[in-house]
Amino acid sequence: MREKILKEAFKLIAKKNVKDVSMREISQACDITKPSLYYYFKDKDEICFTIVDFIIKRNNKDLQEYIDKNMALKDILFDIFTKNCQLQGKKFLSFFLHFVDYVMVNDKLEKRLIPLKKTGEELLKKIFLKEVDKKNITLKDAKIGFYLLQACVHDMVFNKGKMNDDYPKDMSLAILRAINYKLI
Repeated sequence: MREKILKEAFKLIAKKNVKDVSMREISQACDITKPSLYYYFKDKDEICFTIVDFIIKRNNKDLQEYIDKNMALKDILFDIFTKNCQLQGKKFLSFFLHFVDYVMVNDKLEKRLIPLKKTGEELLKKIFLKEVDKKNITLKDAKIGFYLLQACVHDMVFNKGKMNDDYPKDMSLAILRAINYKLI
């Protein structure tokens, strides 16, 4: 039942703003009573956090796999941009945009997300620092690459335009050129 609640809440939030979705609407969408909904989740914040927690942990798992597989930076960047392009136009981005607006006015929820965000940032830094160790880029370029990647992904999420098929390759190469990456 928890999974059904999360899926239905996700759909509702993707359609409208988080603050406009009530626990009553979620319970109706799940065809359960409101007290039953509260048995699984104490409030809407808990539902939202559970969804975002899952998404961030999945992304962090992907980053760790890149490190473990010792993937080349160009392949990592291409994969990150490809996955983000695939999410364009899907309900995930609508949910995420509504959720970001909601978190900006909810300090308690934002504080709960900080450790997850930090883990992702540390993994990304590790990816760039491995390239420094391999002497493919300088430490200065690693820092620049880290911030460029974050800015590009941020732009993809908040950019309402459609991404074309060349976007992942173009963005990957643009970052690699900007950090003077030794393309082999």
